[in-house]
Amino acid sequence: MNGLIDFINRNYIEGIVNDTSYNHFDMITYVIILFAGVYAVLKLLNKLKIKIDEEFVIATIPYIFMGSVFRVIEDADLLKPPVKYFFITPIIFFVIFTICFGILLLSRYLEKIQKIKNYIHAYAIAGVVLSLAGVAILSYYSHSNWNLNILVYSLVPAIGLTEFVRRISPAIGMTYLRSRIYSFAIFSFLLDSFTTYIGVDIMGYTNKHPFSSFLASIFGTGVVMIPLSLILVILIILLLEKDSKNDKNEDEKYMLTLTLIVLGFSMGARNLLAMVFGV
Repeated sequence: MNGLIDFINRNYIEGIVNDTSYNHFDMITYVIILFAGVYAVLKLLNKLKIKIDEEFVIATIPYIFMGSVFRVIEDADLLKPPVKYFFITPIIFFVIFTICFGILLLSRYLEKIQKIKNYIHAYAIAGVVLSLAGVAILSYYSHSNWNLNILVYSLVPAIGLTEFVRRISPAIGMTYLRSRIYSFAIFSFLLDSFTTYIGVDIMGYTNKHPFSSFLASIFGTGVVMIPLSLILVILIILLLEKDSKNDKNEDEKYMLTLTLIVLGFSMGARNLLAMVFGV
């Protein structure tokens, strides 16, 4: 029993308390929890008769950004124990989900009693407001450390490469890559890889993810993650489209696409915000 407790402390608890790099054990565990959670949420939303479509995915994106904002607030040491522990992976995912799901249910209830016209719009607006509130907090406490050039170095190439893929998609028989959610999924992975490369290779940040650190060590640079992440996300989208062709219910496709965006955008936005605000 003592050995098990020591294993859990060493591979899980210490990483949260000390906010250190991930290891293979906690990374695999968190991925399993994520996908189990995705299917549980999918079933719950279906039971509540909440439609999962492109509009729902887009309306949820502000909450992903909100999670990144408050993760950087924790990185900036603006939160103290034990509050800060709620904003470290993986606990922050549960916190953001609770906020997100609570606002979704509240918005739906307000529409039902005719206090608002469209619950999805209200849900999205609430996410934007909370995200901007977090950015305002970061701006107030780090106004002397801003590095706005990072916005150009990371956003411009990520957006440009995403647009390039969108434009050539018909030529490679993947016109569906022009959809808003697939384009954003591609952008999310590119933003993560560009910001990781800039942060680690150029600005001296530490990469906490063992897989990307391993690849960077093999090739001697994190720039290799840019083409690899692009290929990976396009292959996943290809599989999603292939699997959904004969499925009239596309809820699963949209939910998995949202998961892709969570994986890419949450990390990419966190990297971007940390570098911009000098955290």
